[in-house]
Amino acid sequence: MAYRMQQDYPTWESLHPESSFLGSLALWAMLACIINCALPEIQMLLTGGSVPLPQAIVKTACFSFLIALLMLYRTLDLSSFPTTVWFVAMGYLALAFPYLWFAQYKQPAEILLAYNAYYCPLIFAPVATALRGKVSERTALRIFLATFAVCALLGWVQFILQDTVVPMVSDDGNFKIMASNWQEAGESLVLRASSFFGSAQEYGSFAVLMAAVGIAMCRERHSWKRGVLLYLAAAATCYTTLTRVVYLQFVVATIVALILTFGRKPKRAAWQPLVALGLGWLIAFSGIATLFSQGSGLSNSASLEMRVQQWAMYASNFFHASIWQQLFGFGFCQADKPLMIARQAGGASILVDNIYLALTLHIGVVGMLLITALLWAMWRSLRLDAVLRPTPVLIGIASFYATFAMTGMFNVQPANYGFWFLIGTIVSRRGSEVVEEELEWSSDVAPALGRG
Repeated sequence: MAYRMQQDYPTWESLHPESSFLGSLALWAMLACIINCALPEIQMLLTGGSVPLPQAIVKTACFSFLIALLMLYRTLDLSSFPTTVWFVAMGYLALAFPYLWFAQYKQPAEILLAYNAYYCPLIFAPVATALRGKVSERTALRIFLATFAVCALLGWVQFILQDTVVPMVSDDGNFKIMASNWQEAGESLVLRASSFFGSAQEYGSFAVLMAAVGIAMCRERHSWKRGVLLYLAAAATCYTTLTRVVYLQFVVATIVALILTFGRKPKRAAWQPLVALGLGWLIAFSGIATLFSQGSGLSNSASLEMRVQQWAMYASNFFHASIWQQLFGFGFCQADKPLMIARQAGGASILVDNIYLALTLHIGVVGMLLITALLWAMWRSLRLDAVLRPTPVLIGIASFYATFAMTGMFNVQPANYGFWFLIGTIVSRRGSEVVEEELEWSSDVAPALGRG
């Protein structure tokens, strides 16, 4: 009964069956920022090893293109955008700039690089609302599937051959990432697949998102077989990353995707990120992981223990700092270069690898709370999109986004989630033009679904 009612309601495709060329280009531009090694690899292939356009320039060009489209369409529809939280968070970043410059003695270029690495897509998020309805679900899904097929092919070749296949360093020094390896004491190196991404973690996150898309495809009778195959392929791809955080992401996103796809309550999965955060906290601080400290392979918790020690070191610095530094930050940023986080050989670089601690060290407790609140507001927006327009792409993005609180315990990736929010906004249909339809759906269909 629920299936028929959902099908009788006007579908996303019937409202906007065609994609605009510029809208599709905008989607590709955001994917180029997420898959942050693809364009440098193409440049090295064409130039024989050089990267004349560093990733920072590529990202600047992509956002300049979005701003140009905003001026072209002359529309900024913030009716379903977390406007208030965004204004407060961005206002704080604007005020933090002179504080970091004059009180913490950071150079303006250094501050801009840190803002670029952490907050760039969050800062430009409203621009994406000018492109609502410019990309159809069918086009977006085809782009996602084609991109995943190419990335997964390279990733599997890397994993099977135990070779990076593509160059990791350019001749001119404009591009450099470290190959990610897994090594146990006395054992040989095992290469983690990273495909065209800057790290195995980023590659695995994309595979997690595609697994959620596969689950959402099972909602339709004509595509459930393809959905199952996509889910299994994405699961296998996640394994090639040999990254335990990716495995946790996969479990959480799978649960959220199942709830959003087959659940009936309008408020389904609303608090799932907090449940996932509890899981991450339990793993990090309960001592359960230390039970496997003497194990081998992926069960060994030595890397987690090292992370906790690093957190303790930075936390000690925080508690011995002035009240102004605690509230408004030190200006410390983990990223050496925009997007490209190069890890120094021999462990010389001590990483934070915790978004809550990293944001606190950068812009203080106040800034950390505001940016976290913005990420939460973005999750709520994406979740509602997926409930009101349960398409594979929207469900996939929302399910992946539900992992942000948990993965933040072990990584610093606000930009990655920000880019996916931009893509979700572009693909979304929520805006002033469909508010009336949503209200009708919420009052008529949702109660029926809730009664089951």
